[in-house]
Amino acid sequence: MSASSTPDVAIIGGGVVGCAIAYRLAKSGLSVVLIERDGIASHASGNAYGGLYATFGPGMPGPALDVAKRSIELHKTFDPQIESESDIATEFRPSRSIDVAFNESELNEINENVGWWESAQLPFEHLTPESILELEPNLTPNIVGGVRHLSHYEVDSYKLTLALATAFERHGGTIRSGNVISLAQPGEITLASGASISAPVRIVCSGPWAGTDEIAGMPELPIRPVKGEIIRLAFPGDDFSHRVVAGRPYIARKPDGLVWIGTTDEEAGFDETASASARDSILAGALSLAPVLETASIVQHTACLRPTSSDGLPIVGQVDDGLYVANGAGSKGILYSHVIAGWIADSVLEGSDSVPPEFAVSRFL
Repeated sequence: MSASSTPDVAIIGGGVVGCAIAYRLAKSGLSVVLIERDGIASHASGNAYGGLYATFGPGMPGPALDVAKRSIELHKTFDPQIESESDIATEFRPSRSIDVAFNESELNEINENVGWWESAQLPFEHLTPESILELEPNLTPNIVGGVRHLSHYEVDSYKLTLALATAFERHGGTIRSGNVISLAQPGEITLASGASISAPVRIVCSGPWAGTDEIAGMPELPIRPVKGEIIRLAFPGDDFSHRVVAGRPYIARKPDGLVWIGTTDEEAGFDETASASARDSILAGALSLAPVLETASIVQHTACLRPTSSDGLPIVGQVDDGLYVANGAGSKGILYSHVIAGWIADSVLEGSDSVPPEFAVSRFL
């Protein structure tokens, strides 16, 4: 696409939300250009665990619950479809997660959620220490109980984002490399290279950078980067097929055989460097769950910046004539990607506003 081309839509940001919106609009017949300065899924979307859960997170229980449940249903529909259209396996699958407790106080904290899980029809089963060790015998015997969730799913976040981008291109979309520096002129996007793109619809999905002033003409949004780190281990066997969680620490084996352990939440500005302190904290948490992992070897240690809004919920909608934002989902960006794409598509294609008020950009503008 040349600098003088005029697509119907220009999308800034090649993470999962930007790619999901691009795919949806291109498949609807619009000409769409997706602008990414670093690479598709090169930040949070490419390094996230990929959990699809409605049992915890900002706004759950509360205004986010129904949206989270609907998001999971959309993944059930769209992810196999996107696999077919891209020839990339997203690894969407059920995930049997186990929440465990080391003492009665922690067990009571888990059980405090039982009532709303039942009301929300999010199935689970109580587990005794013995039944937990039957499922995952390499866990520490110090666990006093827990629950196994039957409503959880997960996906490979990098592969999903790449599949969306590939399917988008196959529907006629264009991916362009560039660093956007200005939206100050209506219908115009200016790149650091000096090139410009004219598009009547512009959609900003630039993650935590949407909360900075590096793009002239961007509305001020309360979005900040929250740094999260994950370690991938090589450990023989086929145990840890359940995602085992004890508060913040978790252990889970992915389909490629690597055991993922995590994670952290840190206010570190825009520092994406994997740190020794996070490594030590993550390893300590994993070893408290499964001391046998002491013999595992570290294969990869990654850090990413989750774009997190001030209330923890996504910021979605139209901010000006032809200018939209879709940002701020934090650690739930993979979960909400399809539902956010649907909200934006409804607005762009039909002129309708289907964004719930708790997620709408209007709550901040």
